[in-house]
Amino acid sequence: MHKHNSSLLSTTLTLALTLWSSLAYSEISREYELKAAYLLNFARFIYWPQNAFKNDPDSFYICVYGHNPFGENMDWMSDKKINNRHVKFIYVADFKYAENCHIAYIGKSRKSQYLKVINIYSRKAVLTVSDIEGFSESGGMIGFVRVANKMKFEINVNKSTASGIKYRSQLLEVAETLR
Repeated sequence: MHKHNSSLLSTTLTLALTLWSSLAYSEISREYELKAAYLLNFARFIYWPQNAFKNDPDSFYICVYGHNPFGENMDWMSDKKINNRHVKFIYVADFKYAENCHIAYIGKSRKSQYLKVINIYSRKAVLTVSDIEGFSESGGMIGFVRVANKMKFEINVNKSTASGIKYRSQLLEVAETLR
């Protein structure tokens, strides 16, 4: 009887851990699916300076620096357009060589380097976005934050203005703004 209970407990524990890990993965996946949608919509609610498209006038590049937390959540963007430009989603190993980026997402795996990336793009028409804690306060343009267990975002208006990027009022109305 003791052996049976031990086996049952082991099986139950294994199933519970498997279910918990798949639920946790599913929640993370949904979080990054939502963040991917935000990235696309940020682009739609921003006035981009014309020189932002000098290298490739027909494309809009969303670049990810660091480990890809989005998984396949960006695949649906491949047929989307922003201001008649085809959306292209790329991964970059070093932002020094990412001249075509319009949105630069800095992943948590590059936390130790995000200030360097912010400096690289400080005067360029590239929207810097991250979910690294304190990102927008440290000079990043848009930072994802959790408030009361809901995902929100902060906009550092001063940093964006210096780069020539201007936000539409609809975006500013739903954001926490830092000046």
